[in-house]
Amino acid sequence: MFNPQRVGTQRFSKLLAFSLILPGSAFAVESTTPVAPHSYVQITGPEESVAIPPVSDREAPVSTGTVDWSSLNNQSVLSTRTLCADAVSKVCFKPQIEQAYAENKFYPIWHDKALRDEFELQLKAVADTKMLPGLAQRISEMERLENEHNDQAYDLLATDTYYVYRAFQNYIATHRNVLFLSKPVRMSKVMTDYASGVDAYPMTLAKLETLRPGYIAFKPTMDAVAKYQNLPAHTLKASDFTRVYRKGDTLPHGHELVKVLYTLGDMDQAHYDHLSHQAKITNTGAVFESLKTFQKRHGLSSDGIVGPATVQQLVMPYNEIARRLALNTLRVASLNKHAEGRPHIWVNIPNYKLEVYDKGNVVFESKVIVGRDTRPTNLFSSSITTMVVNPYWNVPITIKQHDVIPKVKRNIGYLKQHNMQILNSWRDRTVINPTSINWSAVNPKTFPHEFQQGPGPHNSLGRVKFLMPNDYAIFLHDTPARGLFSKTKRDLSSGCVRVERAYDLANYVIDYQNRGNIPTFKKMLDAEKQKTISLSKRIDVDFVYLTAWVDHDGMVQMREDIYGYDSPSPKPIKNKFITMKDFKH
Repeated sequence: MFNPQRVGTQRFSKLLAFSLILPGSAFAVESTTPVAPHSYVQITGPEESVAIPPVSDREAPVSTGTVDWSSLNNQSVLSTRTLCADAVSKVCFKPQIEQAYAENKFYPIWHDKALRDEFELQLKAVADTKMLPGLAQRISEMERLENEHNDQAYDLLATDTYYVYRAFQNYIATHRNVLFLSKPVRMSKVMTDYASGVDAYPMTLAKLETLRPGYIAFKPTMDAVAKYQNLPAHTLKASDFTRVYRKGDTLPHGHELVKVLYTLGDMDQAHYDHLSHQAKITNTGAVFESLKTFQKRHGLSSDGIVGPATVQQLVMPYNEIARRLALNTLRVASLNKHAEGRPHIWVNIPNYKLEVYDKGNVVFESKVIVGRDTRPTNLFSSSITTMVVNPYWNVPITIKQHDVIPKVKRNIGYLKQHNMQILNSWRDRTVINPTSINWSAVNPKTFPHEFQQGPGPHNSLGRVKFLMPNDYAIFLHDTPARGLFSKTKRDLSSGCVRVERAYDLANYVIDYQNRGNIPTFKKMLDAEKQKTISLSKRIDVDFVYLTAWVDHDGMVQMREDIYGYDSPSPKPIKNKFITMKDFKH
């Protein structure tokens, strides 16, 4: 524990060691000038009450001081070389540290335990992602100094670590794609470049708490991270499961599987104790029901059948669960901020769900269909600016080349069956008669014309679409293929997001406009003509990728890493899909 009176109970030497009692400081070189009496604010330390003058009332050091580094210079601080390659001292940010202590009149910055606890919790949220090499080692060094009651060295190192932390946050803010590459961030040579404008003084709990990730329960999440990190490893492996195990089947390594279900909270103590004494474990009774609970918590089909998708989640090491929780916490922290008092939409791609938040509450939700792994839905932020009822569908180039042209080459009647016409180009929308084209000679990659599908119940965009500025031609839309929403795994589109409750979303958008000159959605639908509505009150949209979080009931929720953004993959990830660029107006 940090001991505030430790500094205040030393004798004078060449240092002003009475930093918490006298208006001089243990962080400045001693002057022999007498110290004036002072009124103090009382705080309670581990053994006795210690007096600390409030910052605003503290007298400056009695001589021009400089930070005394002796308490840290004789310590082993190996993390610094990893965190900042060009460091020439025990710390990365020596000039900034000296400025901070001068502004704080050479008093300790981290004397408050609540301050230290909050800071260390946020540091661990980054360290547990394993994205910043050297940070976990730095935290261990800080803990060692605290346990040794070397308060002065702890304070100096903590202040340096604050600058490291803020530099990392600033780096992430401009390189958010690194959160989806599953690689450590190599910023040791540019660490100091990203601390511009950062100041450790004044340091308050309120200031630190503003750096917490929004939108999630941060403390429960970090409690879950700590829990999974401290669990002894299980021994389940994917190779243990050689086939699909249905209800009634004997489960391989059944006792270890049951232990995993119990440890993860998907089986209660009584059933676990009973099953521990069974000679073999079958997929029946409590095991079958616990597997269904596990599957639901992982966004899988809750059928109790142990197949490849369930096995993939069951065998995940506990420390990997911890890492993914921490990683997704960092992803949430990097999301673009929203205007207060304005609803915003989250489309969480691995969760196949759209949610509308208003004043912190979910006021609308819908299942969605997202891009498949070969045509991922891009990660970005924007605002819905336009709603189109009974839309035309301008067939994208990839679908034109890979789907439409091959089908027309086989059967020219495909165009009429699907209410499609051929346009000369997107600029010149002259309609081309399909019989005038020699389809046998058409090369899909060089075909000069475009395809457009007319409005109607069979339009690929359904009856309504929601447009937003972005560079990727991504938008939300209805779909005539309603049966696909019954699937659990819904990464089925070519990138755009299909919304199950598109009609309800349209009504919500219209109601939010609060304008009398917009017809009802039903009236526009019944007209069966394209109607475009420009929105004066825009609704923000985030396309996010979150695969692990703690829900409002304190349960850890996990989702399949459908695009391979959580773990290293031999398949390179294209940066255009993970920019998290902000197109909001």
